[in-house]
Amino acid sequence: MKLDASKDHKKEIFGMIFLLSQRWQNLGDQELVSIGVTTKQWLLLVTLHVFFREPPTLNQLAEAMGSSRQNVKQLAANLQKAGFLEILQDARDKRILRFRLTQKNTDIWESRAEQDEVYISSLFGDVSLDDIITTRSTIEKLVGISAEKLGI
Repeated sequence: MKLDASKDHKKEIFGMIFLLSQRWQNLGDQELVSIGVTTKQWLLLVTLHVFFREPPTLNQLAEAMGSSRQNVKQLAANLQKAGFLEILQDARDKRILRFRLTQKNTDIWESRAEQDEVYISSLFGDVSLDDIITTRSTIEKLVGISAEKLGI
């Protein structure tokens, strides 16, 4: 019986992704503490900025983030208190909540653009461009596989 040597590598990668995620979340929280945002809140802001042209509903935002409605609503409520986004009632159906970034949000990230570029670069150290491109391609494939499994 031939053993699948890739099984051990796959298990190690699975664990390392979680370890890397936890470390980067901790580092991100430290980096963002000066503006009062956590990495999870940052992800919500980035998701709004990148994936939506029009203010999304709570369901749309939660699905895009891969998170529960409750978690997204709590993150958004804290970001609204801090002035980073607005939570609005839908014009047609008052039961539906929509989310829109504020000018304060835009101003803060524009003022930090250079600092954030340096920070992101520091996370990759001396990893080569070829390795970064390969890693991105692999992660895109893994994200697609997991999305299929979740029916997204």
